[in-house]
Amino acid sequence: MISTAATTTGHPLRVLFVASEAWPLAKTGGLGDVAHALPNALAGLGADVRLLLPAYRTVLRQIEGMRVLGWLETRSGEQLRMLEARHADFDVPLWLVDSARLFDRPGGPYQDAGGHDWPDNAERFAALSEAAALLADDRLDLGWQADVLHANDWQTGLAMAFARELERPPRCIFTIHNIAYDCQIDYGHFSHLHLPSHWWHLEHGEF
Repeated sequence: MISTAATTTGHPLRVLFVASEAWPLAKTGGLGDVAHALPNALAGLGADVRLLLPAYRTVLRQIEGMRVLGWLETRSGEQLRMLEARHADFDVPLWLVDSARLFDRPGGPYQDAGGHDWPDNAERFAALSEAAALLADDRLDLGWQADVLHANDWQTGLAMAFARELERPPRCIFTIHNIAYDCQIDYGHFSHLHLPSHWWHLEHGEF
């Protein structure tokens, strides 16, 4: 059972839940169901939750009350517009990583209309992961810093590594919903993502 007691700073437990899909906004499997149900359940227990998702074209068509929170810049120089919105099926604010180049495209979250993986998936979800760590650290000066960063499946796996680079990293939870998909990349892709060189190691990010 998660404690709903206030943290040592006097506020409810702040949880940044990051996923690459959430029903009914975008769903390909069980992750989408969990990313819908668990943030709502945590909020019901008294936690202060934000759900972070990519701003897919299908997501932007379903949300309401959208406002711009600010802009984040990744290590590779990508400019990410951060949005906040609401949806009737969620009891928590939705935070959306908006980049037309990375997420505004037809097809599904991971594949085009023909069922082929997007060739830049590693880049797309590295950006989502880096945004998660920066938001957890309140880089937009919103007055909300995560106590817990909960990432899900390979698409958000780098969020854990980015969070470890922070001066005051949040506690981290990483849930694997389908281990059959792990997005292993070669050194060329690794270098293209401008990741810290010491991550390319057997004990860190080589796999």
